[in-house]
Amino acid sequence: MIIELHEFTRVEGNGKAEIVIEDGEVKDVRLKIIEGPRFFELLTLGRHYYDVPDLEARICAICYLSHSVASVLGIERAFGVEVPEEIQLIRELGLIGELLESHALHLYLLVAPDVFGYPDAIRMATKHGELVKEGLALKSFGNRIRVMVGGREIHGINVKPGGFGRWPLPEELEAVEREADGLLTIARRSVRLFSEIGPYGGKAELFVATDGYLTGESLISNIEKNFHYTERIEERPLVYSFAKQSLYNGRPFLVGSLARLLLKEDSLTPLARRLFEEHREKLETCYVSYNNLAQAIELVYSLERAKEIAKTLLDGGIEGENVPVEAREGEGIGYVEAPRGVLIHHYRIDGNGSIAYSNIITPTALNHAMMERALLWEARELYGEVPEGEMLGRLEETVRAFDPCISCSVHFAKL
Repeated sequence: MIIELHEFTRVEGNGKAEIVIEDGEVKDVRLKIIEGPRFFELLTLGRHYYDVPDLEARICAICYLSHSVASVLGIERAFGVEVPEEIQLIRELGLIGELLESHALHLYLLVAPDVFGYPDAIRMATKHGELVKEGLALKSFGNRIRVMVGGREIHGINVKPGGFGRWPLPEELEAVEREADGLLTIARRSVRLFSEIGPYGGKAELFVATDGYLTGESLISNIEKNFHYTERIEERPLVYSFAKQSLYNGRPFLVGSLARLLLKEDSLTPLARRLFEEHREKLETCYVSYNNLAQAIELVYSLERAKEIAKTLLDGGIEGENVPVEAREGEGIGYVEAPRGVLIHHYRIDGNGSIAYSNIITPTALNHAMMERALLWEARELYGEVPEGEMLGRLEETVRAFDPCISCSVHFAKL
């Protein structure tokens, strides 16, 4: 017998799941990513490197800057280009804006209805309108940062190999510094709210992240440091999914906010670190549901870090000079922490500066096996103990805890 969990609600993209029942027990769960593949690796082949980051920004509207920056980092590493701290900080600020926008959208509009028992944020707003307004304020601030760095809210084209098309203005950075400080009270309240979520979705055992908080030169895990994805992560196609599934040394693993906090707590800003310590015992149980709490703590981190970066740039003055980029044959991997976890862009470039090989692995593809495992654990806990409708509701909440971006994940093809 198969129980179907039909198209997920309150997630980005189209997906569903099948719960396989044999002899009265849950035998298996299949997470089916059913959104059609979009062939982004193929679209970049033969294209000049300079055009590629703008093309990759079309992969996702929610996390386009993560794709742009990962693409630029892969290209720069292929050419041996190093950019100064000023450029690195502005890119990081853009990623922070994306983190704020994405986490606020997920927590306040997609998860909060579960917390308060509503089917959607519209009906929740009838009694919790102030909460929705606070979430939208955080989201709006993140979007303004993305416009400043990426050029526009959706599919920006401002992040370039070697620098930017347009550089932030001092008055824009002053506004970031000022507004970030003012929103910290809201972010702190979000931590209290989402700390009330209970444990579900099973416990993750393996975590993977970049070696820097939002960008990196390699990957780390809770069992080893500084490795490349080609050495440890296996991608495999599935007959029931348009997204490949990834395993770390043959095992499911978790990427995202919870993984970042557990692996990189030393990089947290002061208030975010105190909140992490306050909730450490809960977070270290490693239940998947606590990814929501981790995202709330990252809202605080993002506001503190945005303020730090803006102040550093203003104090030092912005030179606004791009680094020259000269095309040559090479290979590079760009590692970025998108809001949902590790994002990988891997390129080989020929002597004319054209893309000869492209591979993109998104957080949802990296989390796919862990999502199936979490659903299996939850289904086994609930099947036969609660009504089927209640079980399916909790399975949807488990999917939402990962904050999947399904549209990002369906871009592979072998023709």
